[in-house]
Amino acid sequence: MNKGVLKPCFFVTYNVRVALTYVFLVMLFNKYKDDYKQVQSIGLDGKLRTVTFYEGSYFELPYDEKQFKKNKIICAGFSMLFLLIFLGAGLINPDSSKTAWIVFPYFFLFLPIGFNLLGTFNLFGQKCRMEKAGYEESIIRLKKSSMAIMILAAVNIILDLIFICINHNINFVIEFSYIAILLLLIVSVIAFGVKYDKMFGGVIRNSN
Repeated sequence: MNKGVLKPCFFVTYNVRVALTYVFLVMLFNKYKDDYKQVQSIGLDGKLRTVTFYEGSYFELPYDEKQFKKNKIICAGFSMLFLLIFLGAGLINPDSSKTAWIVFPYFFLFLPIGFNLLGTFNLFGQKCRMEKAGYEESIIRLKKSSMAIMILAAVNIILDLIFICINHNINFVIEFSYIAILLLLIVSVIAFGVKYDKMFGGVIRNSN
């Protein structure tokens, strides 16, 4: 095979991948671009200015800012609770933690927990009347990340039960303590889900 042909082919393939990655990132971070309209006008100083108007939907909560502030604190409390339970499960250090197909799913659990914390952080910057971007990056992100936490916690429990079934020379007390903590995480997510429906179940969508 002619090695001289491989180099330009690889160069072209590499640049195509870079271009596709760039396009994907642009689409990802500009998913709300259609909600905004830019209009150019001449200011009092005679200079051309670009003014941006929001034309998307607004999402309104059926209560005042005082109640919303309390709900923000509740969400922050649950987010921190998820993180603390996750860290507590890691401190148990069961025998299964030395197994790759047990420890990696546990580490993956941090991803939705991190997104949940990010959703709470974004929530504190919102008002009762939110633009679509703010609504999806806070309230909807809290919902989706919480569901992911519960699913991954359940997967971790199932994998650990499989590990217990195929390994008998282990510390069963520590293993079941690890499972109990993950069950506590699932119960906490369910409790948050019940509270979430009460806090954000009455969101009203208004077209601009």
